[in-house]
Amino acid sequence: MNANAISLVPRRTHGWRMGFANMLAKENAAWWRTRRWWIQALVAIFFVLGSTVANHQLGRSSIERIASFNTLWVFAAVLSIAAILLGQDSILGEMQSGTAAWVLSKPLRRPAFLLAKLVANGLGLLVTAVFIPGVIAYWYGDLVGGVKLPVAGFAGAMGLVYLSLLFYLTLAMMLAILFRGRGPVFGIAMGAAWGWIMIGRHGWLEALLPWRLLIGYVTDTGNDLSLGGLLILGEQLPTLVPIIATALWCVLFTGVAFWRIRRVEF
Repeated sequence: MNANAISLVPRRTHGWRMGFANMLAKENAAWWRTRRWWIQALVAIFFVLGSTVANHQLGRSSIERIASFNTLWVFAAVLSIAAILLGQDSILGEMQSGTAAWVLSKPLRRPAFLLAKLVANGLGLLVTAVFIPGVIAYWYGDLVGGVKLPVAGFAGAMGLVYLSLLFYLTLAMMLAILFRGRGPVFGIAMGAAWGWIMIGRHGWLEALLPWRLLIGYVTDTGNDLSLGGLLILGEQLPTLVPIIATALWCVLFTGVAFWRIRRVEF
């Protein structure tokens, strides 16, 4: 059955949540009743496990270094693009096809429309881009690499991975509502995701953006690990500022998107 052809069930919800349950059911069906979820998971597994195997078997790197440095770098550099594309297409795709205007002509409030997309896509990213590849990467280190990493530390690092991806998802959704064009949306979001390559190390930027959560640096004295890398190795975090700042950015992006969508003409 087509995910967009699911039956709509009458609801007695009023206010800004009107139509949320039906819209959420539609968005969840687009994830879990189609091939979308396992294709997304396979892509994430390919990059994460591929990097792990390559560095372990070919590069002869230790499992600890791979998990705390290389694997998190893949999450930050590659899967952030998936989060950006997902957030961009979830809004612009329906705007440009006219689906958004048709759906909003029904008993559906605009905040409920946006919230349903955020919840469904956030859950989809959590399962396909964080949980499944994270479990497989941990399994590889335990069974193949012979190293049992701290479960709590690894889970905490995966939490930072999800927070980072949520940052780019909410950023892209906000930009899609503000600009309504793929060029500025993708360009600005990619600048935020990959700016660390061009700008380099700046303490105040690392404190305000999610770079420090997952991205470590190679220095003359060794590896300067990210916060996620430190968690994987069971070490104490030197600061919580980037975590708090990233969470606040997610709240801000979501708030701006909710404010703006009330004023957009579809």
